[in-house]
Amino acid sequence: MKSRYTVLIIACAVLASAAAARDHDDGGFGAAFALMAGDGRSLALGGAGVALDRLPTIYYNPAALATIDGNELASTYRALSFDRRIIELGYGRPLVGEAGMGVSWTNASVSDLVGRNYAGNPTEKIDNSQNLFIFGFGRPVVLDWIQAGVAGRFYYSELGEGRASGYGLDAGVRVTPREWVTAAAAVRDVATGIRWEKTATGPDEDVPTRVLLGFGLRPWEKLLLVFQADVGQGESWRYRGGAEYWLDERVALRAGLNDGAPTLGAAVVLPRGGYAVGFDYAYVEEDFTAEAAHTMSLGLSF
Repeated sequence: MKSRYTVLIIACAVLASAAAARDHDDGGFGAAFALMAGDGRSLALGGAGVALDRLPTIYYNPAALATIDGNELASTYRALSFDRRIIELGYGRPLVGEAGMGVSWTNASVSDLVGRNYAGNPTEKIDNSQNLFIFGFGRPVVLDWIQAGVAGRFYYSELGEGRASGYGLDAGVRVTPREWVTAAAAVRDVATGIRWEKTATGPDEDVPTRVLLGFGLRPWEKLLLVFQADVGQGESWRYRGGAEYWLDERVALRAGLNDGAPTLGAAVVLPRGGYAVGFDYAYVEEDFTAEAAHTMSLGLSF
């Protein structure tokens, strides 16, 4: 018990000192929209999702698919400034041998963009739609408390008449030596590139590989603390963390720091016989505009 609180104090100190300036660049490369994705629970916890469990965490760490113990459906809607929106849908289920699989689709879109010619004069309106598909698998390896996972990524984008696509790979691991602590690591977008059709004017682009490190602590049954550090090629480290407290088995409150910016959220779970419906909400400040971004997730377990 004493060692548990020592780790907790050290973790809090690291998070406080690491909530540094937010001088990072979230744009300027292919598939940058994917950095804004995430479910309501993870975003409310500062975006620290690499050490969490169950289906929605496929976006952060495919090893979490090994924690699925029943069929899961998940959906997320995130409203952004300038009429932008992100929609996510996912499905997961357990497999033989304590393994699990999951699929997810993320769509970021905006309609009625005003095009302009080389002289700066407005032309016809165009739409922009960007999509990310993830297909993942996770299972215990060597020991029951060591879980690993892999996932394939497929990007597909449309901008006016232009079309682009790309493929990549994710891999991750979760280690839970004790019930109250989880350590996790993942690498995303390995060897991923976005390639435009020859008829499009957009350039081919490489997607930066991103490394995520994190851990979760549960010092009390109703309290969960999570921490994450992640970095992409050519970027500085980002630090995220949050706390989740369950008032009872149905209602939870959440708060966190997303690289220094505060996040808030809550959850409501309604169990009904052999299934449960869960609602998650997250408030996050957008990186570019500092305006509020509201995220709502709805999940069904059966």
